[in-house]
This record gives sequence, C-alpha cells and structure tokens, in this order.
Amino acid sequence: MRTATVRELQTNTLELVRALAHDDIIITDQGQHVAVLKSVYRADLIGKPFPKRDIRKMPKAKGDSTDYISGDRDGR
Repeated sequence: MRTATVRELQTNTLELVRALAHDDIIITDQGQHVAVLKSVYRADLIGKPFPKRDIRKMPKAKGDSTDYISGDRDGR
C-alpha cells in the first residue's frame, strides 16, 4: 500500500488518482494516518448491490416536513 502526505495530495492529485488503479493510498498528516484512498472500480465492489431503503419501513413524520425544515433553519 502506497503512502502520500496531505501536501502531496494537494499538489499531485491527478497522479495519485491514476495510481489508485494499482493500489490503495494511505494519506498521512504529520506522520499520522488520516485517510485511505480506494478505487471504486476494485473487485471488492463488483457484484454488491447498492442498499435500497423500503420507504414503507421509514418512520412517519407527524405534520408537514416544511415545519421541521423551517424550525431547523431558524434555530427552533
């Protein structure tokens, strides 16, 4: 697994993205691992369906959803 610093990620993003075809990349910040870049086209994602939500099993909201959105926006 290849490693790159945050600064390398900023300056060489295109090169690192292209390198993902071959291997995952660990991003480090001041020597600490902070992230892992993985390709979405790797074999671990092939054949796995995207999870679907059954709307009938979702919790029902009481009232109009615009009341909740307005309240959240206004800090109520």
